Amino acid sequence: MIELIRFFLDLALLRRKPQDLPDSLFLLQVLLVLNLALSFPLGLGVFGNAADALLAALLELALSAGLLYAALQLQGRSSRWRQSYSALLGIGVLGTLLTMVYRSLAVALGVPVLAATLDLVVFFWLLLAMGHVVRHTFEIPLPFGILIAFAYTMFVLGLIAQWLAPELAAQASS
Repeated sequence: MIELIRFFLDLALLRRKPQDLPDSLFLLQVLLVLNLALSFPLGLGVFGNAADALLAALLELALSAGLLYAALQLQGRSSRWRQSYSALLGIGVLGTLLTMVYRSLAVALGVPVLAATLDLVVFFWLLLAMGHVVRHTFEIPLPFGILIAFAYTMFVLGLIAQWLAPELAAQASS
């Protein structure tokens, strides 16, 4: 277990590659459950109700799995899907855990602006880590991997906002 945590930390710090991860269905299932369990409380804070928080988490997991598989299938590299998706999920779990820790500390210390600042730092760090995984998965330069990760993130955030929080999407477009 400690070795897996160390692996995902090294992956997020760009020191390991997704293909170094075992091609394990069990690991993928564990990461899916962890991702869902950890994303749910953060979603509650955003949406305010359990149904929308759960739906947003499930939608993000399904979209990321489906889009990654489709892109790999188009390139004839579908055998890389499980390792790549596991790598992305592991980075997500790591980022979510980190976010929960510093937000709790910021609330306890009474400095919510610190949490907002760290949210931005972690967001860019996770984009870099996701771009790193995309780079190795598709064998492209890192800047293109980051661009793909950013485009995917904006697409999913926009879609979730449009479906689950249309009043927020309307405010953003006006």
